[in-house]
Amino acid sequence: MLDMLSFMAAPFAACLVLIGIHGYFGLHVLSREVIFIDIALAQIAALGTTVAFLLHINPESTAAYLFSLGFTLIAAAVYSLTRFRRQVIPQEAIIGITYAIAAAAALILTDKAAGGAEHVKDMLTGSILWVKWSELLPCALVYIGVGLLHIIFRKKFVLISQNYTNAVNKGIPIRLWDFLFYASFGLVITHSVRMSGVLVVFAILVIPSTLSALFANSWAVRVTIAWIVGTIASMIGLYCSYVFDYSSGPSVVCFLGLFLVRAALFKSLVRRRRIVRT
Repeated sequence: MLDMLSFMAAPFAACLVLIGIHGYFGLHVLSREVIFIDIALAQIAALGTTVAFLLHINPESTAAYLFSLGFTLIAAAVYSLTRFRRQVIPQEAIIGITYAIAAAAALILTDKAAGGAEHVKDMLTGSILWVKWSELLPCALVYIGVGLLHIIFRKKFVLISQNYTNAVNKGIPIRLWDFLFYASFGLVITHSVRMSGVLVVFAILVIPSTLSALFANSWAVRVTIAWIVGTIASMIGLYCSYVFDYSSGPSVVCFLGLFLVRAALFKSLVRRRRIVRT
C-alpha cells in the first residue's frame, strides 16, 4: 500500500491541479456554448509540439513548449476575432473546423516522422502516470497565476460568458477580454496537454462541469461539485489503473464518464418521482 501511495502521489496531485483550474474553465465553456474549445486548443497545442518534434526538438524542452504556446496564442486571437453579436457562422463550427485541420495536419506531419505513431498516442493519452514533481510545480504556478487573473477580473469574464449582449451594451471591449480569456485558457491548455494528453484534458474540463450543471445554478456551487467529482473520479481511476495495470489517463476519463451517466440517471429518477407526486 505504501509503495502504491508513493508511486501515485505525483499523478494524483497532477489530477488535482488539473481539476482545480479546468473545473472553473468548464463553467465558462458551457456558458459560452463552445464545448469543443478545449479539445481544439489542446489539439492546436499538440500540433505546435508536433512541429517542434519534426524539427528534432525534444518534446519536453522549453523550445517545444514555446512552439506549442505560440500556436495556441494564434488560435486564441482567431477565436476572439470570430465572435460577434450576430453570428452568421456559429463559433462552435469555427472551433470544430480548426480542430479538424489541426488534427489532420498533426497526422500528416507525424506520418513522415520516425516514431510518429507513438507521438500521436502520447498526444492523445499523455503520460500523467509518469509526471514528476519537478514538472508539476511550474504547471501549478501557472494555474495559480491564471486563477488570480480570473478572480481579479471575474465580473467581466463571467458577464461576457453568461450574457454577451449585456456585456456589449455596457461598452465592454469584448474582443480584448475574449482574447485574454482564450489566451489564459490556452496557456493552461498548453501545460495541461504536455502533462496529461488531449483526452484527459478534455474530459476533466467538460465532464465535471456538465455534471454540476445538472444540480446547481450558482457558479460557486457548481465549481465545488466539479472539484469534488473530478477528485473522486481521478482517485478511483488512478487506483484501478495501478491495480489492474492499464493506462491511467483513459482510466480517469472512463470513470469521469461513469460518474456523469450515474448522475444523469439519478437526476432523471428524481424528476420522475416529483412528477408522480404532483
